[in-house]
Amino acid sequence: MSARAAAVVLVAASGCAQVLGLDSTHLDFKDAMTDAPNVCDGAPMCTSTTGRSVCGQLVQVGANAGVPLRVAMPTGAVCSATEGPCAFTVFGQAEASFFAGTTSDRVTGTIDDCGRFVAPDLDATQTDVVVGFSAASYNDVAALVLGRPMTPGSDTIAVYAVDAATAMAWATQASASMPPDTTTGLLVTHADTTGAPVATDKDRADGADLGAPPAVPWAGYFTGAAPFGALDPTATSTGPSGTSLDVPQSGSFMLSSARTGKTCTPMPMLQTVDGVLIELTLGC
Repeated sequence: MSARAAAVVLVAASGCAQVLGLDSTHLDFKDAMTDAPNVCDGAPMCTSTTGRSVCGQLVQVGANAGVPLRVAMPTGAVCSATEGPCAFTVFGQAEASFFAGTTSDRVTGTIDDCGRFVAPDLDATQTDVVVGFSAASYNDVAALVLGRPMTPGSDTIAVYAVDAATAMAWATQASASMPPDTTTGLLVTHADTTGAPVATDKDRADGADLGAPPAVPWAGYFTGAAPFGALDPTATSTGPSGTSLDVPQSGSFMLSSARTGKTCTPMPMLQTVDGVLIELTLGC
């Protein structure tokens, strides 16, 4: 992975900190409610032969938050050029290997010009895996899928493609006078048991509320209804999108959230990676 950024999606954990279950995930990315059917509707073909595959859709952030990442005139075909999502290379591997910096177990994936990706036949005995993405002018993106069933099959997720310009804009939005580093930390989605975004959540690390940017550790919260649009430096909890950017201290930590009258059970132990944004979906 490069020192730009990455996103990690956690799924199917247990307890109060449960993240969104893969079985209930539905991808139906259309440009608008009035769209006619087109080649990019729906999730990619996601099949497995010898293992368990992870498939999904790349989605934009910042000014185009919530919009699928596609080429200008998509055909639905596997990429053969370098425009938009076709600039990305894709791989899958075990989560432990990813955090250890090991690359020997990586499996090469594919992506089409609609931004739909497939990481095929990852080891079905590995409950926790990573799907990683790299592209010029974009941050490295990695989706960490936790708690997979240990059976052949497939899982479907959405991954947020954080371009370098948006990461820089978030730094200025977090603090115009002292822009912090926004390439290392966590992108967090707060969701209820149905997958709907949750407002008024505060992020915590090792049981303590994260403060405001730019002093580490800090949490910034996004405005608007689309996920990971613009940071609001005055917000102290999640807004309608239920999303936030956390920059905890380096090293291992327990991530959780809290709202009035409720404190959620922490996620399993996590860690930061220099230059990487790790995307978590916290449910409570």
